[in-house]
Amino acid sequence: IAWVIVRLLLRLRRGKFGSRLLVKLAAIFALVGFMPGVLIYVVSYQFVSRSIESWFDVKVEGALGAGLSLGRATLDALSNDLSSKTRAAASQLSATTDASAALSLDRVREQLDASDVVLWSAAGNMIASAGQSRFQLNPDRPTTQQLRAARAQRVVAQVEGIDEPVAGATSNARIKAIAVVSTPSIGLLAEPRFLQVTQALPSTLVSNAIAVQEAHREYQERALGRDGLRRMYIGTLTLSLFLAVFGAVLLAVVLGNQLARPLLLLADGVRQVASGDLTPKAVLQGK
Repeated sequence: IAWVIVRLLLRLRRGKFGSRLLVKLAAIFALVGFMPGVLIYVVSYQFVSRSIESWFDVKVEGALGAGLSLGRATLDALSNDLSSKTRAAASQLSATTDASAALSLDRVREQLDASDVVLWSAAGNMIASAGQSRFQLNPDRPTTQQLRAARAQRVVAQVEGIDEPVAGATSNARIKAIAVVSTPSIGLLAEPRFLQVTQALPSTLVSNAIAVQEAHREYQERALGRDGLRRMYIGTLTLSLFLAVFGAVLLAVVLGNQLARPLLLLADGVRQVASGDLTPKAVLQGK
């Protein structure tokens, strides 16, 4: 395009016949291609911008955030409730010996409607259990950090299985609370025991919480790419506009040359006749 425009300007500066006609044709074709292109560009720009903004409505973002906060508040309430119940059950087991702990744990599991109840020693060894861990060869032991936190705070609770983005995570979602069981003996060698209570979360609550969490995560990821998405669409529209205008200019120059070629041949023949040359002149072959 630049090369064609330079040739056209040089031709116009030299005053060659038909140069003004070519310039007018190029301007008319460029205007014919540019005006509708600008109209389509402006309409498309407004449509794309408003469409992208409507995808990320403030109400949708607020609703997702409120749903996520509601789910967290519900889980925190369930965790606090299980923590208080576990601490009360631990105080009841303070006078229970290790030999008779299994029977007491069965009663605690029924009272708390728990899926698993385990009594651990200070070293992390299982003393007695009731529930699912009774049939496991190697049950999940609490970590040293969890035992240290339980000893410092008297009771700790955590929700497990909610942040797992894998299939079947709803069956693994649970609340695990660990409370210190004080020992009645007094002495330096007396070590406390730890009561661990595991309660399964309702599958409906877990599935809804995971759905809201995944929707909020996907919304945030797409919101971060909103500016890039808008730039991509606007860049595509701008490129299409330039291609349309440049194509119109190139088409104008090509068609203008075809239209001006017979006129140039006629002007050259008239010039030769004016100079006295009456020999036969070239004939333009074409339609």
